[in-house]
Amino acid sequence: KHLEGLKGGKTPLEILVRGKDPEQNAKHFERCLDLIKTSGKKVGVLAKDTSSGPFIEEWKKAYGDISKDVEEVDIAPALSIAALSVKDETELRNMRDSARASTGIMSEFFVEEMSEILDEEKKVTHKQLTDKMDRKLDEPKFFQNLKSKLTSDFDTQQLDWIYGPVVQSGGSYDLKLTAQSDENNLHAGTIIAGLGLRYKSYASMVARTYLVDPNDAQESNYKLLLSVHEAMIKEAREGVAIKDLYNKAMSVIKSSKRPEMEKHFVKSAGGGIGLETRDSVLAINAKNARVLKDGMTLYLSSGFSDIENPKPQDKKSKTYSLVITDTIRIRRDQDPAVFTNGAASDTGSVCFFFKDEEEEPQPKKQTKKDPKVGAVAASNITKTKLRAERTTQVDEGAEARRREHQKELAQKKQQEGLATYSEAVGDENGVTQKKFKKFESYKRDNQFPSKVKDLAIVVDEKASTIVLPIMGRPVPFHIQTVKNASKTDEGDFAYLRINFLSPGQGVGRKDDQPFEDPTAHFVRSLTFRSRDVERIDLIAEQITNLKKNAVRREQEKKELEDVVEQDKLVEVRSEYHAYSAV
Repeated sequence: KHLEGLKGGKTPLEILVRGKDPEQNAKHFERCLDLIKTSGKKVGVLAKDTSSGPFIEEWKKAYGDISKDVEEVDIAPALSIAALSVKDETELRNMRDSARASTGIMSEFFVEEMSEILDEEKKVTHKQLTDKMDRKLDEPKFFQNLKSKLTSDFDTQQLDWIYGPVVQSGGSYDLKLTAQSDENNLHAGTIIAGLGLRYKSYASMVARTYLVDPNDAQESNYKLLLSVHEAMIKEAREGVAIKDLYNKAMSVIKSSKRPEMEKHFVKSAGGGIGLETRDSVLAINAKNARVLKDGMTLYLSSGFSDIENPKPQDKKSKTYSLVITDTIRIRRDQDPAVFTNGAASDTGSVCFFFKDEEEEPQPKKQTKKDPKVGAVAASNITKTKLRAERTTQVDEGAEARRREHQKELAQKKQQEGLATYSEAVGDENGVTQKKFKKFESYKRDNQFPSKVKDLAIVVDEKASTIVLPIMGRPVPFHIQTVKNASKTDEGDFAYLRINFLSPGQGVGRKDDQPFEDPTAHFVRSLTFRSRDVERIDLIAEQITNLKKNAVRREQEKKELEDVVEQDKLVEVRSEYHAYSAV
């Protein structure tokens, strides 16, 4: 019934309806074979078609009787250019919805899930992570709440996977569409994630590379790849040959500060996409001379593979790969439309830093070893045996230099003491006063725990911080700003009260807290109400324990202030003395 509307057109059309009767179906095949024989010796076929099933097997068996008498011609290129490559507005709308669904899973689920795994140092395999992504297709509410809004009649039942999802990390990377996720754990280094969805038969594809604590070389290579990718997108417009896109990418690499990266660039940088997952007729390589037209859709996949890491963080970081994949639509006289721009690819969005939260240890200065000095300095060996006789060996010039050096050391110590004790850390009676300390919870927005997106109270033990939802935004409070937390029950509700430190709060010694600006406005307390009594109990307990741990660490630090750090003991290897009868 769907094909009846095609009758009566320029091309005569005869419809043969297949039923359950095997004999009738065999007559239909005979009718097709008769038409082939009477039409000539050339038969159009899809050479790379891999369809299978009972219908295909029956047709191949019937067609095999005449296959030797005809010449098969591959019609895939003509079919692609004439019918599949250029999309109308309805087809483009379906591809945009497909792309928005793909980027939604990438940016609003995978990135959050990946950040939580790395931040909490969980052991999760690539396969487990992709299984979670796969299950998102069964959650209509997820797609309804995406930031990049879908069309009002979007139907999640018509979504299906055409690529992946695939997650790769830990030094083992495959940039082909046939790649699959393995059972290795997610590794905090170079992480590649790719996926593709089909909506109402029209596909889109997106892939991103995420760098965890990258070194300068890795950042530089990613910036180069991003510039190559952007140059290819800008070059893609109507009337341009496909090979020019690939040549543009190579020219950007060769003219950069890292021309040696040319050998790592992928041999094929994408192809056509739509009804086909990958239309090889529009493959983006250095030889394809086909010309782009308005309405064509491509997936551009720029990548560097098997790059040597000059400063690997661990054994799994010795080699890595980079890839950026986007789905675009060719337009007339303007830059192409990027359907997958909802997944950010700039360095600020794909680079994650965790190690810089802790203070880096200062490298110790290595003193040059005097080769003349051994286990026993030669100058300490004297020719005299009595102490009274040694005064005759004193060099007057050396003694004068020693006295001068002692004076310099005494002046230096005096200056250090003045610099240390000249600060206003004591009152008129010489009683030590507390100094104001600054505390920092997060250096960047992307260091927030992933749970803050739910606008719920989050206790981040790693950062010693409580994140509170205020006016629709997550606001962090370091535990050092919190005095205490209490929980009360009234009816069906539980109330959580968080008290903060502020000037003039008490007269006790513990409440004598210094402030940078005592005249500023301070929040004394915040109260939250919830029906979830157990959660409020848990939060109050977490805050109390976090405060206790912070106080304990401060006390331990004070106890160790006067402890003198002992130098590392060095074994003397030049001489050994053995005592037998002791």
